[in-house]
Amino acid sequence: MKRSYLIYHPKRQVTNIDNLTVYHDSFGGNEDPYLWNKSFLHTYCHITQLINEEGQINFWISGDIFPEFNKLFCDCVFVIAEKNYWKERNRIEREDPIVDNNQTYEHHYKWVNPPHSQHPFKRRRRYTLKADPDKSFQPQDNTKNLIDIVPFLENNGIKREFLIKKITSKMGSYPFELEANIGEKLYDYLDRNGTIKIIGQQLQDRHPNWQNIKNESKGLTKKCGGC
Repeated sequence: MKRSYLIYHPKRQVTNIDNLTVYHDSFGGNEDPYLWNKSFLHTYCHITQLINEEGQINFWISGDIFPEFNKLFCDCVFVIAEKNYWKERNRIEREDPIVDNNQTYEHHYKWVNPPHSQHPFKRRRRYTLKADPDKSFQPQDNTKNLIDIVPFLENNGIKREFLIKKITSKMGSYPFELEANIGEKLYDYLDRNGTIKIIGQQLQDRHPNWQNIKNESKGLTKKCGGC
């Protein structure tokens, strides 16, 4: 059985695109995990705290309040399909075969390059995780709300109070490794209860700020929002 992690990150922003309601990282930084691509992407946030391998399931979650929480909402089920190492740890070019397209370069990959220089590495090899586009999704209920996984976790012996101590603090948050069988059961739970499952193919090339990025290339600038 493969590893599974809960990865806690800040409360998601919400954008409506046609009939879709999308929960995502704030615009202006590296936008990890990056949803606006056929294969979701993960390069920066918490990645050095994880053991990542193909087939692993990473559940990205956020709480209703911080650092304690009553509810944990899963906004991305990320099943790792590829682990792609970079040629250089702190720079990447648009022409690199890892880079999917112009949009992902501008919104996700380039933030490691100067002058942004996000999350610089001194010795580690940098890599990008690409999700399995057929198995990864954002689960929502029939009212387009994210699904609270606290009831599932408590029914499987992982109490909320225990998780609060393990994954959140006033200084930040930490990934939590699930037992492999619990991770597989959580995947099935979200797959069954996700009346709506948004996949990368529905979001690729639909990033709301893509036109702004095109304007930026003509001399405008954006502020980096960080991770």
